[in-house]
Amino acid sequence: MIKNASIATLAMFLSATSPAMATSDAHSLYVNLELALNQTTVGTVIRSISEQTGYEFSYDETLLNKKISKVSVNLKNEHIENVLKEVFKNTGISYKIVNNRVFLKDDSVKKIKRSEFAQNGVQQEKHTISGRIVDKEGLAIIGANVTLEDNKGIGTITDVDGKFVLNGISNGAILLISYIGYIDQKIKIDGGQNSYQITLLEDTQKLDEVIVIGYGVEKKVNLTGAITNVKTEELSTISTTNLSNTLAGRAPGLTIVGSSGFMGASSEIRMRGGFGDPLFVIDGIIRDKAAFDALEPNEIDQLSFLKDAATASVYGSKAGNGVVLVTTKSGADAMGKPKFEYQGSYTFNRPTRKLFSDEMSAYKELVYQNLVAEANGLPLPNNEEEMEYAKTHDYNVNDLIWQNPWNTKHSISATGGTEKVKYYVLGNFIREEGSYKNLENNKYSFRSNLTVNLSKYISLNANISGYQKDDRRFNWPGSGDDSEDIFDFYRTTFNCLRTVPSYAYLDGTPANEKTDYPIYPDVSNFKGWNVADVVLGDRYIKTRRRNVNGILSLNIDLGKILPGLSTKITGNYIINDYARKKYMSHQKAYNFQSGDPDNRFIPGPLDLNKYNIYTFGSNYENLTYGARQFWNEQFDWTLNYKNSFGKHEVGGMITFEQAESQGEAIYATANDPLTDYDQWFVFSTDPERRTVSVNESENLGSHLSWIGRATYNYDSKYMAEFSFRYDGNNKFPKDRRWGFFPSASLGWRISREAFMENTSEWLDDLKIRASYGTTGNDLNTSNNSIGYFQYIERYTTGSSYMFGKGLANGIQTGSMPTTDLTWATSATINGGIDFTLLSNRLSGTIDGFYRKETDILGSRTTTLPSTYGASLAPENYAERSWRGGEFTLTWRDKVQHGINYSLYMNIGYSKDRWDVLDESVIYMTGNLKDLSLVGMSAGRITGLKVDHLLTDQAEVDELIAKGFKQYGRDPYLGGLLFQDTRGDGYSLGPDGKIDG
Repeated sequence: MIKNASIATLAMFLSATSPAMATSDAHSLYVNLELALNQTTVGTVIRSISEQTGYEFSYDETLLNKKISKVSVNLKNEHIENVLKEVFKNTGISYKIVNNRVFLKDDSVKKIKRSEFAQNGVQQEKHTISGRIVDKEGLAIIGANVTLEDNKGIGTITDVDGKFVLNGISNGAILLISYIGYIDQKIKIDGGQNSYQITLLEDTQKLDEVIVIGYGVEKKVNLTGAITNVKTEELSTISTTNLSNTLAGRAPGLTIVGSSGFMGASSEIRMRGGFGDPLFVIDGIIRDKAAFDALEPNEIDQLSFLKDAATASVYGSKAGNGVVLVTTKSGADAMGKPKFEYQGSYTFNRPTRKLFSDEMSAYKELVYQNLVAEANGLPLPNNEEEMEYAKTHDYNVNDLIWQNPWNTKHSISATGGTEKVKYYVLGNFIREEGSYKNLENNKYSFRSNLTVNLSKYISLNANISGYQKDDRRFNWPGSGDDSEDIFDFYRTTFNCLRTVPSYAYLDGTPANEKTDYPIYPDVSNFKGWNVADVVLGDRYIKTRRRNVNGILSLNIDLGKILPGLSTKITGNYIINDYARKKYMSHQKAYNFQSGDPDNRFIPGPLDLNKYNIYTFGSNYENLTYGARQFWNEQFDWTLNYKNSFGKHEVGGMITFEQAESQGEAIYATANDPLTDYDQWFVFSTDPERRTVSVNESENLGSHLSWIGRATYNYDSKYMAEFSFRYDGNNKFPKDRRWGFFPSASLGWRISREAFMENTSEWLDDLKIRASYGTTGNDLNTSNNSIGYFQYIERYTTGSSYMFGKGLANGIQTGSMPTTDLTWATSATINGGIDFTLLSNRLSGTIDGFYRKETDILGSRTTTLPSTYGASLAPENYAERSWRGGEFTLTWRDKVQHGINYSLYMNIGYSKDRWDVLDESVIYMTGNLKDLSLVGMSAGRITGLKVDHLLTDQAEVDELIAKGFKQYGRDPYLGGLLFQDTRGDGYSLGPDGKIDG
């Protein structure tokens, strides 16, 4: 039934109302509406809405005949606020919802204000404005912000009665009223009114927030699994060149471990104590961690972490350690002119304390040498003249090679669109230099995301992205070719002698720069090479990584066939390119020559015939090239259905996915060049001298999957979901290659129950959820991925045998095949609570979980007799479990002058243990049984536990008399005494202690 109201009544309700502001009872917020009207009137529209939703309308009768050119909506279980916004957009009609009644107002009718008659040049009249801010129930809102829109320095907050007073306000000024959990409201001051009653309306946007889930999206309030969404705008403020480094502390249950301080180095991501990296999915495509790290925070639209099996099971065998979902930004509809954005930064770092090597000096070094000699009854090695000289002649290798690290980032993006086309384009550049010279990293990246609406029902999306990362570093023999560190290098710097320079000139004068005469350190020095020349010399490793990814997807709305039905076809092609060039030359360092027989530290002219050649463990100088290319193809076809029938909402999804990968690699090394030059052509072609090695490899991989999901939602109160993934992988034999990974979850929004109505003043939303699901992985007990074709018997070259007059290479069987090789499977139980309180200012989650992983691939070690003569093939037998919980709490509020702030905390706990694991007998019954992994965490810390410091010579003498030794040595005064954890006195054998 439609009822009319007088203009006076409307003025009372609408004087403090702006377009798109609404309040209503929770029991009727979500409605269904289907309209398809052309050249209609407001009266016809509101009559149709009233019949379909039960809402009644009040309006000025002059509105009934107002023309509306077109209204076309088809909304299911949608918030009434969004329904009205869609119906009345671009009509000039505003509305207000009070309970089940909608009040309409025609904003296109211009009201004549007294101020419009003011004469030019006459100063506007100032007023004292007062008012009261209330909520939809008429209750006072305490602490609401009331400011001038064009001058937020003028403002106040409401008192305990919701009242405010502002002085000196001009006619036509705009008041901005804001409060956390409510929609901001603007009020234009009319000279004829000095007192206002203003109703703030609750902000329902938080309830309608959409979260990306596996192969789809879902409203946050309807989620039944453990998903954490990270606000990416907060990540952009963190100065780092690698995305994974920005995530520390951002999500509960997420552990970020920095594996290296090396420039551009990535951090490990572990979810709920997982065994390895989670699965990374970017724009629906499975990617590697390098592609995730290459993303820039400002190109990400949504970043979600799927932590329980109920949400991750749609990724099946790859999701055993959780899933990281990324959706990149796209363009905007009907935006008109493009929006350009530039972000740039320059960041530098400084040590917060002195480097360890700076604590030492040449003088202290000589004092220490003399003290050691004196303690051992030996002659002092350094005389007074040398000691005095060392006070003013100190050589610190870090003065030559250290630099303060820095990085610079620059990105520019363009966003725009029309009703037919929308686009997003980004270009980015990063340069970084490390803590030591000759450590450089440059990264270039781009993204182009284009969506074209081919028709009302069909849209095409092309998402193309790529990056190139160039690294150059000095060739440090202590680390691998591709490792993100320079292992043990820092320790080497503070073992360098402070009494001898790193470089000198020909006359022996010490140099504070690189010269052609590096000085050979004393042979007693650590490693015996010139550390500065390792950094500043000609040896290097250069690496280039390139990646281009293209995603083409076609979206088709099949609503004409069946309302709520749609399909999506996606094709993806990725090419990865890797190249490395590594040059290693021998180091020629000249002996330091003393110029004074009484002071061996005073330099003299160099003798060019006295030098040392350090080979860094390589017999020849060498040049190595390495190149790899990998191709990945993925095809997805998805059929989606979602529809509502009254208070019932049902959904379904079925996806077919096929992916293939192929890779080729070649490595070539040439030794013994004709001259010191880092090019291939200078290496000898003489067969008697040439030593060139070439290796190549290829690999193929594929997987095939069917994914499904069914959802049910009753009145946004009771929710249920079932999903599965049926995975096939050619790593496993035909009869074991398929795995089925199902999951189920339930949710109950208890806050929507009638018996919770008396909590509505302080409780906004409360949801209880529970889930059970399975996932899998192809990792073994050593956390390494299972190789291909381990189920096939293989042959290798073996011992030689006599054939004719010479030896011939033999062929022998390799390791035994694992004919029943299959997936490792994880089953997870998760329970959680989501809540929001105090007008959405306080929100949080509580989660608890238990996870059990079975059939982990490992080698048997204790079941073989010594006479077997071989090792058994690996088999799926090991078991491991996790248990833990998570808690988050967020407070968001506004203070005076419209300033927003938020406080966030999260706590996560996870404990893992090996339940079944084959170990050597010594760990089961021998001396190392205290160090067994069974029943312990894989990441536990073991070692000797210190009892106390030996400060009493009598105690030391007593221990020696008992024959007690540590590491084969007698205890000594000032040393550490370790605990006897085995409880068998001081007998021989290790004492282990589990610390964590």
